Amino acid sequence: MKRILLIMALSAGLFSAKAQEIEQFLAAGKDAGTLMQSYLTPAFEGTIYNLNNGWYRTAKPHRLLGFDITINTSLSTVPSSGKNFTFNNSDYTNIRLKNGTSTELPTAFGGDTNEVLVATRTISNGGVSYNAEYKFNALNGIGGEIGFDQVPMAIVQAGIGLPFKTDLTFRFVPKVGSDSFKTDLFGVGIKHNILQYFPIAKRIPLVDVSVFGGYTRMNAHYFPGKNQNIDFQVTSLTAQLLGSVDLKIVNFYVGLGYSGGNAKLDVEGDYEVTYTYDNGIVSGSQTETLDPEDLPHLKYDVSGFKTTAGMSINLAFFKIYGDYTIQEYNSINAGIAFSFR
Repeated sequence: MKRILLIMALSAGLFSAKAQEIEQFLAAGKDAGTLMQSYLTPAFEGTIYNLNNGWYRTAKPHRLLGFDITINTSLSTVPSSGKNFTFNNSDYTNIRLKNGTSTELPTAFGGDTNEVLVATRTISNGGVSYNAEYKFNALNGIGGEIGFDQVPMAIVQAGIGLPFKTDLTFRFVPKVGSDSFKTDLFGVGIKHNILQYFPIAKRIPLVDVSVFGGYTRMNAHYFPGKNQNIDFQVTSLTAQLLGSVDLKIVNFYVGLGYSGGNAKLDVEGDYEVTYTYDNGIVSGSQTETLDPEDLPHLKYDVSGFKTTAGMSINLAFFKIYGDYTIQEYNSINAGIAFSFR
């Protein structure tokens, strides 16, 4: 359940994890960042793709000062290549497999594993140096526990019509949370009708063609213990060409363009790990504070093209819509909107 909370929190921007879970990675010392980078890749990348979804349900802008409020849910499917990563002892300095030299381990959205990892380091006790170990189970993915392999995201946004057949859309969540967790989100998108500049526009009044650009930034700050903090930030950017056929009860829309962004996670503060040692003569344990320079600082980048196709059902001012996006993490997107044109 801790792992489910960790990954769902990453995906939704509600970053809450247990200090013990985090320390299980941090015991790897300088290798902790490499291990976490591989394990968390689908959670970060899926979140970036999700933040670029759900911006529109038509290419048609509002009339001047028309507005809507939208509640949108997106699920980005982790590809099969993102469910496992190869762990080679030779790729790490301080950790190794307890048995063997290479194996496939699950990522956050993978399955289960029985592999045990061993973190090693040299510690001093009474002026004598010992080779110490910290053994821990390689983390399972959450795929088998939650029964699906999609990264989830829910967003509320509002749009308003401006002059020149232009829409401005905002996403905003003020800093909220508790003493141990804070999160906030901001996004802005702009849609502009370009069909109006062509004479054919008057002959096809039900068709609209627009260009769209959207930017979203999400922050989360988690404080697992005294003098400990984990900062998580995702920035996404999309630029698309939109087209739609708007009928009275139903409209169909498509989008084609760019989807990208970056994410980073920084672990800072004081963290302790208890190592055990046994050289055949002397055995014991010792708790050590991890070197701040060994704490993980992760970065992820996503860049690619996306194609979206969807449909909206219009019931007066109430709209129900859904679409499917083809990209590296294919996405299903659905929502409801209250629109006053």
